[in-house]
Amino acid sequence: MVRHFLDIHRLDAADLRAILDDAHARKAARKGWPQGRADADAPGEDRVLAMIFEKNSTRTRFSFDAAIRQLGGSSIIATASDMQLGRGEPVEDTARVLSRMVDAVMIRANDHEDVERFARVSTVPVVNGLTDRSHPCQILADLQTIEEHRGPIAGKTIAWIGDGNNVCHSFMHAAPKFGFHLNVACPAEYHPDLRDLAKGANAVTLTSDPREA
Repeated sequence: MVRHFLDIHRLDAADLRAILDDAHARKAARKGWPQGRADADAPGEDRVLAMIFEKNSTRTRFSFDAAIRQLGGSSIIATASDMQLGRGEPVEDTARVLSRMVDAVMIRANDHEDVERFARVSTVPVVNGLTDRSHPCQILADLQTIEEHRGPIAGKTIAWIGDGNNVCHSFMHAAPKFGFHLNVACPAEYHPDLRDLAKGANAVTLTSDPREA
């Protein structure tokens, strides 16, 4: 069965913890190395990652490209102007074709449903690089940074002050998985999607007063 990474709430807490621990270990092992050198175990050797960017990106594009190289693999990058994703060619057809040419696909899309449709028929792993609904990879990177500077995230409280956007949704998904509490403060008209709030279970508190966060 192909495993995708579309949203944090879809993975088990143990798997998420293992991903973060592996990221910590790989970063520590690479200290002082040239950025282009592959990790000693090169788990991505001979693997090709396709990266599809419907939305422009700096950090996501460079970080994913550097990451697959450091894992021993290579990447193919396509923007909205390079392909017909959902325009003249169904998303499902694109997924079937790419599944025969690459080993994994990362998509940064405008519409979350397009990524869902792609993943449903893809026979290779699909990673959500950002959609209008969530940004799971950003949250894992944020949690890694917090742990590097403040220690284990479990038991801590994080304050989110701003609109309830895609990054906020993924933070809410992460709170119960990693054992931290998230206080979300935003005006009522900018509240996060209640479906995503529910996925935060009892680990998320919503308020309109930033002082309460």
